[in-house]
Amino acid sequence: MSKIRMGKISDLPPGKVLEKRIRARRVAIINDNGKIYAIEADCKHMKASLSTGHIADGVVTCRWHGWKYDLVTGNCLTNNVFSLKTYHIEIIEDEVFLIL
Repeated sequence: MSKIRMGKISDLPPGKVLEKRIRARRVAIINDNGKIYAIEADCKHMKASLSTGHIADGVVTCRWHGWKYDLVTGNCLTNNVFSLKTYHIEIIEDEVFLIL
């Protein structure tokens, strides 16, 4: 198991996203009204970054074509054939770490 520093929680107010490329994937750390999630950042529809999407009620919506993803499970709510990888995170003081 490894920990990758993603950024500071103080830089992640509600509704905002931190995104980094980790092992050839973009990963988004998302603050949905105080709950922090880590999810693969590329929409399965056309690979748009979900970091610019709308975040509300445990769902991120892609800004390009409106595909929706559950932040807990990664399941696509628009087309149930697809899903995104989700990740565990750890918050230590003001730092957010991705657990791989």
